[in-house]
Amino acid sequence: MKKLSLLALFVTVLGFANAQIFNRIYAPVTENDTPLANPWAGGFNAPQWSAVDLNNDGKQDLYAFDRNGDKHICFINEGGPGEMKYQFAPQYAANFPLCRFFTLLRDYNRDGVMDLFASSLDEGIAGLKVYTGSYVNNQLVFNRVSFPWLFDVLLIEAGGAPTQLPVNAGDYPAIDDIDGDGDLDVLALGVTGSKVYFYKNIALESGFTDDTLLFTIMDDCWGKFYIPAFSQSMLLSTDPNMCVFFQNPEGEIEERGGVHGGATLCTLDEDNDGDKELLYGDLIYPHIIRGKNCGSAQAAWICEQDTLYPSYTAPTNIIDFPASFHLDVDNDGLKDLITSPNIPQGGFDENVVWFYKNTQSNEFPIFDLQNDRFLEDGTIDLGTGSNPAFVDYNADGLLDFVVGNETAYKPNFVKDSRLFLYKNVGTPSEPAFELVNSDWLNFSQFVDPNSQPYAYAPTFGDVDGDGDLDLVVGERQGRLFYGQNLAGPGNPLSFAPIIPYWKGISVGQFSTPCVHDINHDGLGDLVIGEYKGTINYMPNIGTVGNPDFHSNPDEAPNNWSFGAISTRQPGYTTGYSAPIVIETMDSTMFLVTGTELGYLKYYKINPDSIDERPTFQGDVGGAFDLIDEQLGAGMREGKITRASFGDLNGDDFIDCIVGNHRGGLALYSSPIIMDGSVAAHEVKPTVGVDIYPNPTGDFLFVNIKTEGNPVCKYRIFSALGQFVGSGDLDFASKKMDVTNLGSGLYFLELQVGGTQVTKRFVKR
Repeated sequence: MKKLSLLALFVTVLGFANAQIFNRIYAPVTENDTPLANPWAGGFNAPQWSAVDLNNDGKQDLYAFDRNGDKHICFINEGGPGEMKYQFAPQYAANFPLCRFFTLLRDYNRDGVMDLFASSLDEGIAGLKVYTGSYVNNQLVFNRVSFPWLFDVLLIEAGGAPTQLPVNAGDYPAIDDIDGDGDLDVLALGVTGSKVYFYKNIALESGFTDDTLLFTIMDDCWGKFYIPAFSQSMLLSTDPNMCVFFQNPEGEIEERGGVHGGATLCTLDEDNDGDKELLYGDLIYPHIIRGKNCGSAQAAWICEQDTLYPSYTAPTNIIDFPASFHLDVDNDGLKDLITSPNIPQGGFDENVVWFYKNTQSNEFPIFDLQNDRFLEDGTIDLGTGSNPAFVDYNADGLLDFVVGNETAYKPNFVKDSRLFLYKNVGTPSEPAFELVNSDWLNFSQFVDPNSQPYAYAPTFGDVDGDGDLDLVVGERQGRLFYGQNLAGPGNPLSFAPIIPYWKGISVGQFSTPCVHDINHDGLGDLVIGEYKGTINYMPNIGTVGNPDFHSNPDEAPNNWSFGAISTRQPGYTTGYSAPIVIETMDSTMFLVTGTELGYLKYYKINPDSIDERPTFQGDVGGAFDLIDEQLGAGMREGKITRASFGDLNGDDFIDCIVGNHRGGLALYSSPIIMDGSVAAHEVKPTVGVDIYPNPTGDFLFVNIKTEGNPVCKYRIFSALGQFVGSGDLDFASKKMDVTNLGSGLYFLELQVGGTQVTKRFVKR
């Protein structure tokens, strides 16, 4: 008997490839008895914050650009005066251009609409690209600003010739009216990172209008301070007219300051004297440094510093690279302060949004820490990395899901990887989820500091051929964990002791397994993604009840280049493939894989190429047909995406849960349908079928409206697509015994002569 491990679905291939309409699902989620306000926002690791009116309603909304995955994240302001109520609104993020490293929203042309400044290093030059904002149908959209140079970036005059205004991609510059003349200037670190450069906007002084951007270097040591390498403070000058100097061992005066890995800048007038103070964050220092400006708007001089800012309340303490953002968060007209990490990965990945409320005035602000998980506490955020998998763990007929994270930050590079179990507490048509176990099956016990398994990637499938779902989990070192399900079909999952480093299999690094009977021999095979971007196929060479695999992925019968698939982009050495196999009821197989850049790639599996293996002399074996390079137009959740499919709400469309490297999740309905594979232009004869009662108990009755008594075969699949039974329908009794099925939603496939019909039913 053939057993399908994940999905047995009809796929409307033509409609799917052409339409690709994935719609978001906003199912409720509860954690620790608290409903999450924005559970599917996708998590935060290194968000950069700006206030902006996204929908042209006159209220300032919230926008974040997360450096981990270069993801635009938008929230609509639904709060009243003094109220914080933000609703995740991903539709507005679709209007933002592709950006990397950093973004700032500022109104440079003073038309009341925010414009966009972003790093141009993704185009090969360390500088700023600029987009003007405008409204189309009350949605903020952007158009690229052109500059008269080889590169389309912001220019300065240097030595009589134009060049880019240089900004290091790892830094976060300040774009503000630094000198008080009404237009926007730029503060950015120099090449060595030891001095701050002041780039003055001279467009108006040069006779141009507000829509012109023209800059010059006004000061190559703004504030007259240096930033010594590996220091927790700035070196201040005692002379307001001279950059601080050093004296070398020979007594000679020299300028120096060491080379820095990065810094963040934010400016505000904290004492209402018309000049700007500086909030500085350093790559290696966990606190914000506030430099007081004792000079003027035109001639800055940082004369005092607070190295634990704000020292009058709880100072920011973000391990590695804190950044500051000055904006009104709570709708009271006073600009507050947010601090967040600016390192995309490897540092803080929880408690990353510190909200300081301005409790006094804009002229003399006092910032009081309110929350170090602002907005983050309303999302599913598991630290770094999220690898989800649908499964009905308690056999109640509702799809739950399990998520493995890569890690959550712990001091001294200790890893914290585990499995999280979310139970579906909704109904067959309205899913809702609750976190019921934050260390399911005690997987944290396997995070050994010596062998370093972490980055858990779970999947479920029938490995041993006994009809129930077993557990296979990938991890950082490319090995597998195995949990044999002893429960039997239709029962809550019950695993034998977990076997680490199962069968000696290792595919390199970051194994992401899928279980599916690829060769249709009744045993679940392994299809494993990994960090190099290729996909490994390892056929099950065991027997029912005794699964077995050849441990070396490079040797036959295994295939380390399954379908000649590679998720690596040109210039990349990694690809982070994460495959899921989808099979139709006519045994056509498709493969969807996550990628490092975050897009889902969609292939049709060529059965004749399954066993074609590479030769290591340039021949990569049989290639599968690439149907779509970016499945689901606009559906990119960040980088290193992992997906799982299943029908959550019984609407005949399978749904998709997508994890990303920010540690969050997104939920979509897909255009993959479960009740027919006929393209819109095809017409086939229909057969009328009624099933009753629905919901049913032990028996389901089927009434087929057709002439004669054609042969009628049936198959039954769970909501996850797991094959649970088959047989011949007795036309005389019209009765089908479903006693052995657990409660839940099922799909009945009927083959009546040459016609195929699919019906849904619910077992009580």
